[in-house]
Amino acid sequence: MLTINTKKALLISIFTCSSVFLAGCSESTAEIAEEKKTEFAIPVTVASIERSSISSNFHTTATLESRTEADIITRVTGIVEQLSVEEGDYVEKGQVLAKIDPRRYQLTLDKANAELAGIDQELKRLSLMAKKQLVSAQASDKLKYQYQAAVAARNLAALDLEDSQIIAPFAGFISKRYVKPGHFTQGYQNLFHIVDSANLQAVVYLPEHQLSNVKLDQFANLSFSARKNQLYQANVRSISPVIDSKSGTFKVILSIDNNKQELKPGMFAQIALTFATHDNAFTIASDAIITLDDTSKIFIVKDKKAIEIKIDRGFIEEQLTEISGDINEGDLVVINGQHNLKADALVEVLNSAPSPESDRSTDEAKTTIVKAH
Repeated sequence: MLTINTKKALLISIFTCSSVFLAGCSESTAEIAEEKKTEFAIPVTVASIERSSISSNFHTTATLESRTEADIITRVTGIVEQLSVEEGDYVEKGQVLAKIDPRRYQLTLDKANAELAGIDQELKRLSLMAKKQLVSAQASDKLKYQYQAAVAARNLAALDLEDSQIIAPFAGFISKRYVKPGHFTQGYQNLFHIVDSANLQAVVYLPEHQLSNVKLDQFANLSFSARKNQLYQANVRSISPVIDSKSGTFKVILSIDNNKQELKPGMFAQIALTFATHDNAFTIASDAIITLDDTSKIFIVKDKKAIEIKIDRGFIEEQLTEISGDINEGDLVVINGQHNLKADALVEVLNSAPSPESDRSTDEAKTTIVKAH
């Protein structure tokens, strides 16, 4: 009897433990299922799709050059008697820059004038005698040739005296001075270097596949590290008709109006040559685009979910890209956090959706554009 009761108690204990264990398992399974149903929102920032103008640009670099510059030389020999300018001075066309001792050249001119006067007097006397047939025609002709030679000698002496004054051939800045007062100069020696910085140019070399995209008078924007937050406009002045067979490039010369003298020859320029412009195009921040295996896509936020949209890319300008596809103006595009998303993922927007165009407008407001004329 005791044995039977013991068995019953043992069975009851086993049943009770099993019920508790099964209840615990059922409760754990329910919690796991509930956790699986819970989906966390991924934090992102967004910007709206805007319509704006966007250009296709070719980016390159160049060093500014003056279209008009020259070494100023002396054609005569002598001591530098006077210097009227220094490096950095602005001079007008025809201004005297220096003087070389003119005494020798003045004496030579005086001698030539005296010789010419004597021949002229003799020629007049001989002409009166020729009318009376007192001298031969040969003697008269010989004296005429001597007179012409004397005139040439006088003119050469006058030119040497004039060249003893060094004159600016055009308006510009003296960039170099090679002599000092008292120096002895020889013929065709460099005295100064003059640069006209009002009209500058930039020479760039483009790959030959861009030949069809470049046209005369196209605009280009130039930026310089020494002129922050300023853009300077240039235009295409000439296009080389020849392709360099070694480099596969052709030369393009950009003309820059520098009447305000803000730019200097030798400055290093970052150049964006504009080939074409699309107006009223859909644009977004370039970082918002995910490209994989030549396929581009973006994520648009609708009803707190990330909708995957395949797009085609167009022009790229700075941080903006032209796009086309199943999109509309004002759609909210994920610009940060998009790499953590998948289609129809739940998202949490952390910002108030600034537009990429407004960001660019802010940057442009800080940048002054100096237009070409």
